[in-house]
Amino acid sequence: LDTLEKWVTEIFSEIPNNGLPKPSFGHLTQPFDTPEFHKLYRVVPIRKVHSLSITWALPPQEQYYRVKPLHYISWLVGHEGKGSVLSFLRKKFWALALYGGNGETGFEQNSTYSIFSISVTLTDEGYKHFYEVAHVVFQYLKMLQKRGPEKRIWEEIQKIEANEFHYQEQTDPVDYVESLCENMQLFQKEDFLTGDQLLFEYKPEV
Repeated sequence: LDTLEKWVTEIFSEIPNNGLPKPSFGHLTQPFDTPEFHKLYRVVPIRKVHSLSITWALPPQEQYYRVKPLHYISWLVGHEGKGSVLSFLRKKFWALALYGGNGETGFEQNSTYSIFSISVTLTDEGYKHFYEVAHVVFQYLKMLQKRGPEKRIWEEIQKIEANEFHYQEQTDPVDYVESLCENMQLFQKEDFLTGDQLLFEYKPEV
């Protein structure tokens, strides 16, 4: 540690501090407020695959990192067991896979907006019925909206994420340092190590 501290001091101490506050773009909270985004776009793929992607631009969610509301929703949307969207679509031979969530990268989650996407890999038959597939997805989200959040489910996700955190494999030190530096821009000091992985607070209103 003494050697590392010496290196860091030698390399970084000469970088001047301009004393300026961290830039904020929080006032730009409607980046996609345009009818152009309320449309269906058909794109011809390079490889032979049918994929239906539905994307929402939401208000910024990074402030709720201790609650992780998008993680809760994506957990339910991406569930593959009985009663799930994917289970229903597979029974109809319309879909092969389904992914939902937010990548938590700067592009998908920042002080301006948060992106939430659901992507369904369709079969040839599913492609013929993609309107019905989209309808099923929206029906499921409507059901979640009506039922509201459930603490039991949130606590289950919390336990699973905690187990994954405690038993994760050691990462490359350079990648780990880079990740921590990013976390220092986003989270409170006590959450630098855990803020991007653990769920801390259950707040159903969020």
